[in-house]
Amino acid sequence: MIFETLISTCLTVGQLTFEPVHDNLSFKEPIQVLYDGVDHANMYVVEKDGVVYKVSEDSTTTEKIKVMDIKDRVVVKNSEEGLLSLAFHPNFKDNNLLYVWYTADDPDSRKNDTLLSSFKVSEDGVVDNDSETTIMTVKQPWGNHNGGTVLFGPDGMLYLSIGDGGSGGDPHGNGQNKNTLLGTVIRIDVDNTSEGRAYSIPNDNPFVGEKNTRAEIWAYGLRNVWRMSFDRETGKLWAGDVGQHDWEEIDIIESGGNYGWKIKEGSHEFDGKAAVPPGLINPVYEYGRREGGSITGGYVYRGSKFKENIGDYFFNDYMSGRSWSLSQDGDTVSVKRIALDTPLAVSSFGETPTGELLICGFKNAYGRKGKIYRLVSVELDSSDKESNIR
Repeated sequence: MIFETLISTCLTVGQLTFEPVHDNLSFKEPIQVLYDGVDHANMYVVEKDGVVYKVSEDSTTTEKIKVMDIKDRVVVKNSEEGLLSLAFHPNFKDNNLLYVWYTADDPDSRKNDTLLSSFKVSEDGVVDNDSETTIMTVKQPWGNHNGGTVLFGPDGMLYLSIGDGGSGGDPHGNGQNKNTLLGTVIRIDVDNTSEGRAYSIPNDNPFVGEKNTRAEIWAYGLRNVWRMSFDRETGKLWAGDVGQHDWEEIDIIESGGNYGWKIKEGSHEFDGKAAVPPGLINPVYEYGRREGGSITGGYVYRGSKFKENIGDYFFNDYMSGRSWSLSQDGDTVSVKRIALDTPLAVSSFGETPTGELLICGFKNAYGRKGKIYRLVSVELDSSDKESNIR
């Protein structure tokens, strides 16, 4: 893949940026915004400490309806812990099930666990905490690199990104160890059970039957994927993988793919002593520390408001607040800087039912209060028609 940045000398028709959805609503560390697939007029906002609100898209609303509160079981001892992701079952209209990925106390050690659990929404629209079913528990050796994103694919399977276990430099070598779920994207069937598990493993998973390998694994060699999403048109799974010292990367996750960590950081050598296996998959795009230090993966734009951006992948760097759109022409990748006048630390992107883009954003990476923003187009003054730098 060719890494190429598109440098534009000026913008003549306007600039994409972000504006608040609500005039008078804010949230405590919002880390996800999503829809349930049924109600197109209301969004769900996930707060890291374990609370989920249902909120109207009306800009004048001041009402936040609390639909979930699991603060009593969510642990946030470290900055990368908490209620990290939520996904509604594709058949939510009929089964009222949602799935969450969160950190919880491990009663047998000083370390924490990460849990994939399902909950049922009661008739009153509020989650029944007693309905929790633990689908999977993953023990975490450290308090960082917990991942992750839980979402359902076009095939109806549940996909989950799990970090490499934390610390720095992957000291346990989890990224290249297929006998652990750390450092992977997994794919499971939550509609069926087998072998005493609360899920089953699809027969077409790439490592089914391989010795010393977890059959749940869809892809591996990943450091800490922070947000992944399916392109609603092509079905490709895009991911932003947070780097160690030098490189942040964007990957398209493929069945059986090895993305190189910790042999490589991005497309660059990281562990010079490690043997390099064949077939490592390089990023679609990578950027260095001059541009930022913690990627937030986004979405491929499939809305209708910005015709020139249909098919572009939008992403952000949480530390620098910079946002970009990425387009592909064959093997050439071009990247444009957006939102020049409103740098935001983006914890997550969201996608409306019609394919327009939302974000959970803070004014900087150290802010704790945030808002939900939408992608909009604004006309620039002549003084603002500057180059789009990375």
